[in-house]
Amino acid sequence: MIKLYSISGREISEWEFSEFEKARRKGIIWIDVLDPDEKEIAWLEESIGFEMPSKEVMGDIEISSKYTEVGDAININMSFVIQQKEEIIVEPVFFFIRERYFVTLRYKDIPAVLIFLNRLKTNRAYIQFAESLFGEILSIEVDRIGDRLEILGRRIRNIWKHIFVEQSEELIKDIAYYDELNITLRESINEKVRILSRFLKSPLINAQTKRELKILLDDLSTLLDYTSFYMEKIDSIQNSLLGLITIRQNEAVKVFTVLATIFLPATLIASIFGMNFEYMPELGWKYGYPYSLTLMVLVTLALLLWVRRKGWL
Repeated sequence: MIKLYSISGREISEWEFSEFEKARRKGIIWIDVLDPDEKEIAWLEESIGFEMPSKEVMGDIEISSKYTEVGDAININMSFVIQQKEEIIVEPVFFFIRERYFVTLRYKDIPAVLIFLNRLKTNRAYIQFAESLFGEILSIEVDRIGDRLEILGRRIRNIWKHIFVEQSEELIKDIAYYDELNITLRESINEKVRILSRFLKSPLINAQTKRELKILLDDLSTLLDYTSFYMEKIDSIQNSLLGLITIRQNEAVKVFTVLATIFLPATLIASIFGMNFEYMPELGWKYGYPYSLTLMVLVTLALLLWVRRKGWL
């Protein structure tokens, strides 16, 4: 599916892609492509010289190849983090910038792109250059990453308080989820820093957009510091949780060990008097049974009192 927009200053208009020749005379052209078919791909290649990357390449491309310049065209492959309740998805988006043309190619709905489109329609932001569209979308994604990290920080602080009250399986799952989220956001930030650093060096980008993007680069560096802090905090929580679980296990082992020790003498007495050798002196003893029971009870009680005085139980 292709959606075609023309942007001139603060004016945005939506067109059918069959009206491309008319729309291209109205200003900057934004072509938003969602899961295109072969006909749409052929039209893009013929109309603006767009070279379609395969879906597999978009997902597996190396970080060093995520930004390329071919002639007067810029190709950017950037990942966007989509956070769901029990899953964290990293979805690639391919950007193509050439003169007045800006193409976004994606296979799923990307929140940052949808938010940007809504802002264009409601706030009427002033857009002069095609590369400014990329900067606006990136700015929205950076804000969303910052919001996620802020929420993540609050969740980590809450977990830190709860681990001393309970060490449940659900709590361990939450820690693992937030750890994965933090690492995923960190990888996404690193990717954007490297792409943006190369983007700012390009002679194809105007000076005004470069100034705006330098601010984003500083913001990303700050967010990267937050992920490092949260990584250390999560490691600290995991170590504390492991220590608490180990203490609980040690307490259980200690109880069983003490109980086994207490009843060991009684077991020894029962074993001795339970032997049936022919020449045992006690074998025919009239009071042997009550004597052995009394001895076992007395020894066990004595050991129990001694253990309690030591504070082991």
